[in-house]
Amino acid sequence: RINGDVFPAEVLLTSVPVQGKKIIHVTLRDITERKKVDNALRESEKKYKFLFEKSTVLNCVMDMKGIITEINSAFLEIFGYSKNEIVGRNVMDFVVAEQREKAATQLAKNIKGEYTSEIDVDILAKDGSSRTILFSRGPALLYEGNVPVGVLITGIDITDRKRAEDALKMALSEVEQLKNRLEKENLYLQNEIKLTHNFEEIIGKSDVIKNILGKVEQVAATDSTVLILGEIGTGKELIARAVHSISRRNDHPLVKVNCAALPANIIESELFGHEKGAFTGAYARKIGRFELANKGTIFLDEIGDLPMDLQVKLLRVLQDGEFERLGNPNTIKVDIRIIAATNRDLEKAVENNTFREDLYYRLNVFPIKVPSLRERKEDIPFLVNHFIKKFCKKIGRKIEIIPQKIMDGLLAYDWPGNIRELENIIERAVIVCQGKRLEAGDWLPQKCMPAGASNITKLEEVERAHILKVLESTRWQVSGEKGAAKILGLNPNTLVSRMKKLNIHR
Repeated sequence: RINGDVFPAEVLLTSVPVQGKKIIHVTLRDITERKKVDNALRESEKKYKFLFEKSTVLNCVMDMKGIITEINSAFLEIFGYSKNEIVGRNVMDFVVAEQREKAATQLAKNIKGEYTSEIDVDILAKDGSSRTILFSRGPALLYEGNVPVGVLITGIDITDRKRAEDALKMALSEVEQLKNRLEKENLYLQNEIKLTHNFEEIIGKSDVIKNILGKVEQVAATDSTVLILGEIGTGKELIARAVHSISRRNDHPLVKVNCAALPANIIESELFGHEKGAFTGAYARKIGRFELANKGTIFLDEIGDLPMDLQVKLLRVLQDGEFERLGNPNTIKVDIRIIAATNRDLEKAVENNTFREDLYYRLNVFPIKVPSLRERKEDIPFLVNHFIKKFCKKIGRKIEIIPQKIMDGLLAYDWPGNIRELENIIERAVIVCQGKRLEAGDWLPQKCMPAGASNITKLEEVERAHILKVLESTRWQVSGEKGAAKILGLNPNTLVSRMKKLNIHR
């Protein structure tokens, strides 16, 4: 410059012919401002590269196809790769297989310039392990001019935090499981406390009952497996509870499983438990009945209905005291006493290949045959009195007299439903009888009905049928010249009263 300052210039030399001669035309352009911009850009790029490289945040640059073009030291250090092993490869190569779809969806949005939220992704390390990276919100597109040429993704390693969160969730889940287990055990123990009187509720003084109670006392002192046999309604569960209540395990729960009542698709889970995610709908870990009964007794009612595939697992529990939860390969050891019951003929089931022979012999260590009610009819008066007292207290009645004719009728009946049928009939009797005397009525099975009561019932049936026939002939007109009362020779109010008593209505 005139003042002696030096400035950067862009020089353009042009050869120009003038009067047959060539002269050189020199053009100078002051590029001071452009140089400042270039220098600023270079400084900015140096700073960017420095920050990119030295940042403790994980930085990765990829092109618009997901090919990695730059990676910083923090990333390489955590995952154990060299730069050459990473640059040039697709970013999805380093995402664990189960999460690639999720990560690809997020990346596609970033490339399109769409806003995305934070996402955690498990990235594979060189040694085969994986670490969880929380990638920041996006997008962060890189441009050349106005054209996007790449994407910068940044993330932080949250593996330790994630593990701590997972451990906390696991601990909370275990606490919840323990709480549920304690609540269930408490419920079973409460039931057990209530049922310590069940030994007294085995009502009867017959020789067969005395013989059974003797067997209960013999086997209760041991840990031997008990198989209780008998028809439906004979009180097999009472015998099981009696064995448990005087055994050394009576301070632990008696857990009952009705093998016939549980659907086939959940019985394995109910018996052995399952882990979260073991099957569709398994949203949480479940403790099975065998595990719940640890140190106590498990009562397998209707054992003859247990599916064949589960009979194998039950045999293993009987032999070794161990099993696995669904979805968990780890073996669980339990210390339990098994009491089973059935109304089926297991020997025939073995012959028909519907029950495993080896399991039958394992269960049949100490069989107790519970007699039907027709085999111990001398106990019926004791049972009738017991049930009348029980239901009078429950319903608020006061029945003190049981006519001998009614008792004779009850003694003459065969009781195909056994004690359960007798209990239900006595409950119905207490409901319908209003006075202190037990009266015959519809609550009695027809074969139990005393002769007089039977005749009365038949007479009422004849009367009811006759009134119905007359009512239908008068199109249900009660009063008037053409009414049913006139035809029957009754006062209309009397007829209405009889209709109510005989449960006649249109």
